[in-house]
Amino acid sequence: MTEPVLDLSEIVGLYKEDARQAVEQMRAAVQRWDEVVGGGPARQLLRKISHQLRGSGRTYGFRNVTRIGKALEHLMIKLQSKHLTADERLRKIISAHVERLATIFQ
Repeated sequence: MTEPVLDLSEIVGLYKEDARQAVEQMRAAVQRWDEVVGGGPARQLLRKISHQLRGSGRTYGFRNVTRIGKALEHLMIKLQSKHLTADERLRKIISAHVERLATIFQ
């Protein structure tokens, strides 16, 4: 007797919709750059969502999401530990990573 084939497309579709919403939250957080600079809610949100996407990307087979999430999380950790300065260059780097995520989930 063979096992039934699972159709995971619906689950992956739900994941992608959730990820799109997460990316929109990240975009909004980057727009509140003063909160990122000051260690406020926007910075915490960026770190949290980066961490979540890092893990979920791997689970759902999105390796690039895992890599980008890991890179963003690492930047947030370095920023929190004051190994990075929250300057315009960093804002552009973070924005570029977020936009790459948006492209993946279009």
